[in-house]
Amino acid sequence: MRLTEPVWSRPAIIVLTAGLIVLLGVAARVLAGVDLAYADLLYLVLIPAAYWYRRRAVYAGMLVAALHIAAEYGITGYVGTDTLVRAGMFVVVPYVLGYFFEVTDRRAGSRHFRVGEPGPGAPACDRDTRRLIARLSSRNPDTRYEAAGCLGDAGEPAAVLPLAALLRDPEGGVRWKAAEALGRLGSPAVEPLTESLQSDDVDVRWMAAVALGDIGDPAAIPALVEALDDEDAYVRSRAALALAAIGEPAREVLVTDLATGNRRVRGGAALALGRLGGEGAASALIGALRDPDEEVRHRAAGALGDIGEPAIPALLSAIRADETDLRQGVTAAFAQIGRPAVAPLVAALGDGDWRVRRGAAAALGEIGDPGSVDALIEALDDGREEVRQAAREALGSIRKT
Repeated sequence: MRLTEPVWSRPAIIVLTAGLIVLLGVAARVLAGVDLAYADLLYLVLIPAAYWYRRRAVYAGMLVAALHIAAEYGITGYVGTDTLVRAGMFVVVPYVLGYFFEVTDRRAGSRHFRVGEPGPGAPACDRDTRRLIARLSSRNPDTRYEAAGCLGDAGEPAAVLPLAALLRDPEGGVRWKAAEALGRLGSPAVEPLTESLQSDDVDVRWMAAVALGDIGDPAAIPALVEALDDEDAYVRSRAALALAAIGEPAREVLVTDLATGNRRVRGGAALALGRLGGEGAASALIGALRDPDEEVRHRAAGALGDIGEPAIPALLSAIRADETDLRQGVTAAFAQIGRPAVAPLVAALGDGDWRVRRGAAAALGEIGDPGSVDALIEALDDGREEVRQAAREALGSIRKT
């Protein structure tokens, strides 16, 4: 599908269509005495506005609400509660729809990255870089899309700034292709991409973070760490994954930020360390299970689960803790690791420390593997009531699965 309408036509379509609907409704009531339900027709304006402008469509909603209030006042001489409620809906609906379209864009954009080779029907790329750069300014979004892809394949550093400017293109597909192309251009694209992490446009920020992760240049670490404190959760998660993609050069700063950053930064550092893995990451994440913020503790447990089997020794060492939050976090991490943790936990049921035995039983209950039933039945004869209780609860959980 080719979208070739000029961008300036969109606000004109919104204003003229809304005005025409209101005008016809007013005319029908004033001239013919017919009460048309024109207000419902105004959603036909707001739905495409939400698709085109995402959450910024709320401004179109405000315009439509103002037209509706003015029309009702002009006809009846007063503005009732029903009119105000409907006007409020004209503001809320495009905002909610716009947010939905934004989320859809993000998911589609994530899938769009790393799409691989062009399809069999794709045109051959022009080898002239200057002509390709000039095509980035075309009014045809398909032309801009194809030129961005070709420039990414060409690996020409001169294309970096023009492609970075394309991150603000009105078409989502073009923005995605520009970000993908910048990711292919490597280190020369790092500076404009790190600057894009400060953009007012949330889509520009998360696309820049993804592209920086594709590049994997350690020079982007400070900017990506700063982006862990972004106001948008999706941007924060993309920055964390980009840091994980950079790998070892980011490990030390992530471990530090997990301990000293604010709540948002700590959560992002936990996510990144879970993807990065290693013993050092597991030890730091065990400490984060004591974090005062529940969301950070949840992120740390999930990150330990992401590390998987390499995290098991650190988790077994921590399972003896008396702190409730820490024990719960360790149990949640074991549950996420799943079956690979069953054998070490069954072995831990014979540990000399009753706290380890209690924790192992609880974790086995969360995992719910029938292969642990015999060991848990034996634990019903444990010398400590705490262990026996944990074994009973674990067996109850397994029966329910």
